[in-house]
Amino acid sequence: MAEEKYDAVIVGGGFGGIYHLIHLRKLGLNCKLIEAGSDFGGTWYWNRYPGARVDSDIPIYEFSLPELWKGWTWTERFPGWKELQAYFAYVGDKLDLRKHCRFDSTVKSAHWDDDLHIWHVTSDGKEGLYKASGRHLIVCTGFASKPYIPELKGLGTFQGPCVHTGRWPKEGIETTGKKVGIIGTGASGVQVIQEIGPHAQHLTIFQRTPNLALAMGQYSVNEQVQAHFRPVYEQIYQKLPTTFGGLQFDFIHRPAMGDTAEQREAVFQELWSLGGFQFWLGNYEDIIIDKACNDEVYAFWRKKVCERVKDPKKRELLAPLVPPHPFGCKRPCLEQYFYEIFNQDNVDLVDINASPILEITPKGVRTTKEEYEFDVLVLATGFDTYVGGFTQMDLRGLNGQTIRDHWEDGVTTYLGMTTDNFPNLYFVYGPQGPTAFCNGPTCVELQGSWIVSTIDYLRQNGITKFNPTVQAARAYKKHNNELSDATLLSKAKSWYMGANIPGKKLEAYNYTGGVARYKLEIAEEIERGYPGFERGAPNRSKL
Repeated sequence: MAEEKYDAVIVGGGFGGIYHLIHLRKLGLNCKLIEAGSDFGGTWYWNRYPGARVDSDIPIYEFSLPELWKGWTWTERFPGWKELQAYFAYVGDKLDLRKHCRFDSTVKSAHWDDDLHIWHVTSDGKEGLYKASGRHLIVCTGFASKPYIPELKGLGTFQGPCVHTGRWPKEGIETTGKKVGIIGTGASGVQVIQEIGPHAQHLTIFQRTPNLALAMGQYSVNEQVQAHFRPVYEQIYQKLPTTFGGLQFDFIHRPAMGDTAEQREAVFQELWSLGGFQFWLGNYEDIIIDKACNDEVYAFWRKKVCERVKDPKKRELLAPLVPPHPFGCKRPCLEQYFYEIFNQDNVDLVDINASPILEITPKGVRTTKEEYEFDVLVLATGFDTYVGGFTQMDLRGLNGQTIRDHWEDGVTTYLGMTTDNFPNLYFVYGPQGPTAFCNGPTCVELQGSWIVSTIDYLRQNGITKFNPTVQAARAYKKHNNELSDATLLSKAKSWYMGANIPGKKLEAYNYTGGVARYKLEIAEEIERGYPGFERGAPNRSKL
């Protein structure tokens, strides 16, 4: 089939893909967005498991474009997946974006052509094979787009429904009155557990590490409430990139131990009452640096959780006396009534450290101590974060090198948006960006603005090949590692460091200097005329 030609090819139809489609089109560029789902939404197209909802509250989990937020009303402080899908549909309709997209089509390969300075992209889907080329390739697959399913012996033999939370079927799965097993207590595990627990005949949860979950503080909102706050929306959006986490609040900029014990207790109580991530990313700024501060934060968190769990054995598994890791160094999720579920007689909690899973049987799960029978088995086992969205496609740069080979000994990026040996390739919300420590849309708009400005600069200056130098990428990686090493993050075996995937390189996948500092650093690259990049024009004799 003939290859369609574009200025830019965008992979992914979530916040990142939509942002670039909107703003590159405003520059007059001809773009094509390719999305595996049937509509916009990205991760929120696939996240439809019971209880799936965002952990950033309104109005920050949306685009900051006035033409969008002025016409949209949410119904909850933390919107659920159905409302998020409705929001993405609204954005697509409002800005008439679908005509620039190819849905139900998964990108299989993207190869750099060093003679023509373009990317050749191939996808496949409902409408068959599709080929496109573009001067620029923008990968917006998100940091958690590839579900991780552990190699459990006998997994394929289970006779009932067995599903990963990230690939929950549209038609749903009946769990009412069923015996349900859930492996994993990460964010999706917590959300599924608190939704299924009240109506399942019996629920058995297999836990390796307790989730240090925070109270969501959910509540309903209406048009009148949002209309009252809309006059300050622009001020809120302007503040987001000035804070550590791209949120509407920031760390307390004084050392915890400079306050008295009574003052710290009062701070913790106030933050806890606010709900959401205030207790984490609105706490003292040395929470992820100073162990003494971190220990006090954990002790307060544990006290709050223990008040809600009646059974002493379950209480110790869910909120152990000795912290399983520094607080906040594995991502805490938000919960509504997660801990109360464990007070139900029909809910069991299995510690797989003490009773490892041996195999999945046709009827359920067998551990070293017991065999459990289930009607439904749920795998809340996480994702191959940061790099999975890249390595699941055949992505090749200079000299035909694959991204998998390029990152075999560890990820190298420049500014968390480009990587050496892959010219004209850009990405958002990925490795070595503020990603997991930043509100998603804030990160996307910050990085996306840089990418759009850079592509405009290249176009205006006739530059067709733009590649970060090896030296710049290595220096940035060193800088990123130094920022991470100054924290307690390496003390936790988490997906922040790649520890959730067997064989994956353990390293700092997040920029931990904070969004405000990151914004200054990437702006400096533009102000200095892009010193970290090599540039060129194509070989005209081969055009």
